[in-house]
Amino acid sequence: MNIRRLSLSRPWLCLLAVGLATLWSTARAETVALDRLEHIHGLAVDPAQSSRLYLATHSGLFLATPKGLATRVGGSKDDLMSFAAHPKDPEVFYASGHPPGGGNLGVLASRDRGESWQRVSAGVGGPVDFHAMDVSRAEPRTIYGMYKGLQVSGDGGATWRQVGPLPKDTFDLAASARAPEALYAAARGGLFASRDGGGKWTRAFPQPRPATLVHVTDQEVHAFVYGVGFVAGAEPGLGWEVRSAAFGDRFLLHMTVDPDDPNLFHAVADTGTVLTSKDGGRTWVSYAGHDRETPEVVAEAGRLYDEICKSCHGAKGVGERPEDMYANDDYGVVAPPLDDSAHGWHHSDGNLAETILNGSPRNPRMMPFKEIISEQDAGNLVAYLKSLWSPRSLACQGARHMRCMH
Repeated sequence: MNIRRLSLSRPWLCLLAVGLATLWSTARAETVALDRLEHIHGLAVDPAQSSRLYLATHSGLFLATPKGLATRVGGSKDDLMSFAAHPKDPEVFYASGHPPGGGNLGVLASRDRGESWQRVSAGVGGPVDFHAMDVSRAEPRTIYGMYKGLQVSGDGGATWRQVGPLPKDTFDLAASARAPEALYAAARGGLFASRDGGGKWTRAFPQPRPATLVHVTDQEVHAFVYGVGFVAGAEPGLGWEVRSAAFGDRFLLHMTVDPDDPNLFHAVADTGTVLTSKDGGRTWVSYAGHDRETPEVVAEAGRLYDEICKSCHGAKGVGERPEDMYANDDYGVVAPPLDDSAHGWHHSDGNLAETILNGSPRNPRMMPFKEIISEQDAGNLVAYLKSLWSPRSLACQGARHMRCMH
């Protein structure tokens, strides 16, 4: 064809432009704010960069960063109701759930960190939609899944057999690191263990309170027990330790541990917020920004707070009382608490930093500090304030606070 003789009419030009725009839009990675992701059903640390997290969601797999952004991995928008990373091969993920048009996915596997997925089995009575699954650390060819009871595969997901019933209203599964036939179930009636591949179940945590999460590493078993908190114990005897009881009426649903740092945990709260612990679950911070929220940064920001904020907002953000010196000046406005005793946690990090830098139009006493401190200083002050909040408030921060008001 002689390209010089090729002429395009205006309609063809329009169609070509639309087509190219569509291709460009498809080629661009879809990036969203982390707090816009709903229904996170599982997570895993990125082996290439441990600060990043894979998040399996209601609309596909995303890779999140501490900057508070998440980018879609691959082109799938399947509802990944369950998600499990291979404990030995960082390239391999397993998942199950529903396609966008309805129905069940069966058992999916990815050999390229979620860029593409293939169905490896329909499962027993399937296609299944496992709502929980886990890969045995003791024998990675053993995979457990929850669909109309417990199913197990001994060949990496290719074939499955039905084992039997799970504890009533099971929410989560975790395979033991000690033996492939040992596993745990987090259920409404408590945390349970089986030593025979799910044939028989016994209570693994003494209190019969709802358990919403169970997770196993080579070192420990972790669980969340509602009304107790985040607990950990070492196999085989467990000997549970309550690491954090500060979640109030919130709870954790899924978690992962950095393979290079056994004390670095990431977890999803029931509100959808991703939280991070750097000390084995004893204290928690928001995943977004956790990489720069070091003890040194928080301590320095605490000194800055005492210098420019304490006179109005009180020591450690307790707020002002009506009888305090400046509370009844010409404006008659009391400086609010900035700890989590009031509504500081109703605002996002960006909103808080914006108010610090530019002041508040609703409170004339809140002067702008942009001529005094830098944007980085404002961000560090926010980190200091959040260090005063409980995990419950962190889980409910910002746009998610409305669901925590009841």
